[in-house]
Amino acid sequence: LGIAFAGVSLARTSSEEKAGERQAGKAAGVKVAVIEFSPGPNASGMTPEAKRQLQASLAFALVESDSFDVVDVRRTRAASAGDLAALNGGSSTAAAVKLGKQLGVSYVLTGTVAEYTPQGADGFGRVILKTRLIEVATGEVKHAGETTQRSTSAMRTNGAAEMQTKAMKPAVEKLTATLAGLRL
Repeated sequence: LGIAFAGVSLARTSSEEKAGERQAGKAAGVKVAVIEFSPGPNASGMTPEAKRQLQASLAFALVESDSFDVVDVRRTRAASAGDLAALNGGSSTAAAVKLGKQLGVSYVLTGTVAEYTPQGADGFGRVILKTRLIEVATGEVKHAGETTQRSTSAMRTNGAAEMQTKAMKPAVEKLTATLAGLRL
């Protein structure tokens, strides 16, 4: 019985150490804050819940890429609450730099949802994300791009859940791959 307990204890310690090593590896990634994206004029149908889901999905995908250490989205939301227009719009990076310093990150990911069409004339959904990755130390835009995604199949409804699954998730995956491939 004593040998069994010792074996279980040793196995548990080993798995906890491995989990700690994985966490330490992720924590070594580039520290970034993902800002809630602002909807553009062609994204008026995007609900507040869909905006929050996009932010959370992006944050999760970046963490899972093992390239980024992402600030908790609740903390980012609280810090950026009144400044979304300044953070996501315009050509200045000053608001993003200020927020990045406040959050203690190296980069701030901002963006707009330029298009959010749950069901177009062809039956497919479409989303266009315009993003900027801003380096906090310099205020330089390290990456600016546009991610376009057509739904993976025809949309059966105009629902947010189907749009998330068929269009937003693939767009997030594309954007994450692009960002993870940058030399930061």
